[in-house]
Amino acid sequence: MRTSEEIYHRIRWDPRFDPARFVLGVTVRGPGPARVPLPAFVPGGDVPWHRVLFIEADGEVVWDRSTGLDRIDSSSAGRVRDPRRLRAPFFTAGTPFRWDPLVGWHDAVIPAATTTGPAAAVRLRVLTWNVLWDRYDGDRIDTARRRPLLLRALERADADVIALQEVEAGLLDLLLRAGWVRSAYALGTDPAGRDVDDTGLLLLSRLPVREAGRHVLGPHKAVAAITVQTAAGPVVVAGTHLTSDHAERGAARRETELARLAKVLGGIAGDVILLGDFNDGGIGPAVLPGLRDAWSEARGPDDVMATFDPRVNPLAAVSTLSGSPARLDRVLLRGARLRAGGTAILGDAPATPDGLFISDHYGVVVEVTVGEDPTGGDGRILQHPDPTDADRSFVRRPTQPANSFLPERLTGRWNGFPAAGERHRIVLARRVVRRLRAALPEVAVHVVGSRRIGSALAGADLDLVLAVPGQVDLSSVETRVRVALPTATGVRQVVGARVPGLRLLVEDLDVDLVVVPTADVPAGVAVARRAELEEAAAIALSAVSDADAVLAAVDSRRSAFLGLVRQVKAWAWARGLDSAPFGGLPGLAWTVLAARTVCDAGDLPRADLLRHFFAEWATWDWRRPVTLRPGPPDTDTPSSIRILTPTAPVRSCTAQVGTGGRDLLIREFHSGWERVEAAGSRPGSRPDLLAPPPLRQRHAAWAVLTVRAVRGEASTVTLGRVRGRIRALLTDLERAGAPDAHAWPRPYENGSGVTRYAIGLGQAPPDPHRIAEVADAWLAGLPGASVEWVPGDRSPVAP
Repeated sequence: MRTSEEIYHRIRWDPRFDPARFVLGVTVRGPGPARVPLPAFVPGGDVPWHRVLFIEADGEVVWDRSTGLDRIDSSSAGRVRDPRRLRAPFFTAGTPFRWDPLVGWHDAVIPAATTTGPAAAVRLRVLTWNVLWDRYDGDRIDTARRRPLLLRALERADADVIALQEVEAGLLDLLLRAGWVRSAYALGTDPAGRDVDDTGLLLLSRLPVREAGRHVLGPHKAVAAITVQTAAGPVVVAGTHLTSDHAERGAARRETELARLAKVLGGIAGDVILLGDFNDGGIGPAVLPGLRDAWSEARGPDDVMATFDPRVNPLAAVSTLSGSPARLDRVLLRGARLRAGGTAILGDAPATPDGLFISDHYGVVVEVTVGEDPTGGDGRILQHPDPTDADRSFVRRPTQPANSFLPERLTGRWNGFPAAGERHRIVLARRVVRRLRAALPEVAVHVVGSRRIGSALAGADLDLVLAVPGQVDLSSVETRVRVALPTATGVRQVVGARVPGLRLLVEDLDVDLVVVPTADVPAGVAVARRAELEEAAAIALSAVSDADAVLAAVDSRRSAFLGLVRQVKAWAWARGLDSAPFGGLPGLAWTVLAARTVCDAGDLPRADLLRHFFAEWATWDWRRPVTLRPGPPDTDTPSSIRILTPTAPVRSCTAQVGTGGRDLLIREFHSGWERVEAAGSRPGSRPDLLAPPPLRQRHAAWAVLTVRAVRGEASTVTLGRVRGRIRALLTDLERAGAPDAHAWPRPYENGSGVTRYAIGLGQAPPDPHRIAEVADAWLAGLPGASVEWVPGDRSPVAP
């Protein structure tokens, strides 16, 4: 009988086996072994080999320590089934390489993988960049300074697949030694071979690589391709660099290369992403039939962003022949299952104070959706071949509209993609999800909320729903989460909510986990079958289906919707309307309002969507509930405002909004409408929608809520208990004669164990004695909290 280590490496590296279909049974603390997907197991990591008890493939045990079973060679389970896509004679087979600290760069083909159930939609972020070698004009382009800047830009781009052109030995050496490359990326070729030196082409993939190949187009010109494995199936990603006009008969040679390129692509079955420097601004369907330009698909045919601009970039001015800007670098898509989403240009501004650009070309980044979820369900990857191929629900980065008023401090975005701090949080969120899925293989880990939809503002929490088979032992879940996330701090159980959960902090990312027991329903299908569960569990799981229903509703206008919802949420944040515990609207409510606006607007240009949003909701008859899709009139409403959840169990997510809150919302919608209209009448102006409201004019007095840390209790627990009852305090204040009371949702003082909130009491506030009576009754059972009446001239908040 062979050892578990021998069997592991046999499965991992023998091309006849598919590692993604294997599971290891590993001894852990608890009643039974943990089931760990083989690709997620780390040899030499925290789990020693002797704790591997058995190995399964396709549900069949092929190796078992206790019985001596070893059927890995005689069983057909776990065998590769799919044929190559990069076939001869179109491609010469190559070998991808990965870094291993023990053996260095080694061949690393990952055989084909399968998914369980319908293919899930995933997002694949691709980047192409001509990085400017110094074979020409080397004394004028400052290569030594540019290369480290390039490596930092590539790392921050957080791309799944990177296609580089004009790579030479010095840059290749820097990439091979970069920690972020070694830890996460495979190369599309042998780094010790001559492929990169001959053509300057290099592909790097963070996704598992099933195969690699190369086709020579001419002297020093080629197509380098890899087939990457996604949860939605394999995708071929090919990079190329065609002849420029600097070469003799450059245009004629390029025409020949394009004809051959079209023939080569015709020999590839399935979805293809072709990217690179085409050195031709006229690439289109007539030149390469069947391919669509991702940039035009995402931004419209009128957006002709230049990727080579000698008027702006001094490096481009060195080598230009015409002096004109051109769009030479492109991402092209083939296949109905590929859809272009977010796009961005990288390196289009100087990277140093003295004006040095990273390259003469700009990098092009595109977020490509692969596949779709035919069930309309949660889109979760049920089985993935590598822990790096995780659900990218929280990494959707659609383009920010050009007329957006959002500053980077709120959006955390630049050119439609996250700024440095927010990029770090996105990578961190991905790492958290990946580690939780590896540590809890029997649990369905769903990203929900704004990160699932793609509407998260800077600093947003990571909200997760964990569907746990059977019943929940929250302490056991906490223990396993702590092991999976050893750097997490402030881990605490939340047991007072409708569904228990955990809250924690990983570096600068707040993480909220709702833990849902699925009883006899398998965790992987619990979202679709949530009606079979208790109401609280069904409501928690509907956070997944609600988000997906919103995205399905906006469909082809998703990019416009996401731009609008980020604008709206930033406006609501600035005006203090965004916190449900303080009587405001939760994130889902703003999302439904924005989605309904986009659905009702038809083909209205995205530049007019914000005006339409304010106009629609300022004039809405709030006796009628708001639904994602228009429904029959309904004026029988027991509450001031009803915004209904998109999926079952359908319920109002705005029951906490009182009459005063409704009236305030209507005033704010009108104010926003007026500002947008006024700005539209002045060419080049933008609406000043992020200005704080005139609080001193609205409120003649204030109730200051102070929360002090209670001895022996975490301050977050004390604060959470008080925040959970603020809506009740607002109700009491309304009954006491302050119908227009408004609690500002962010503390104006927070430190040294003291947190203070300001609650405006309106134009005709109750007197201090009446406020004291209300506060005394409300404060019962809230140690550490106090309420003080403050006159308007001592306003604790500005303006």
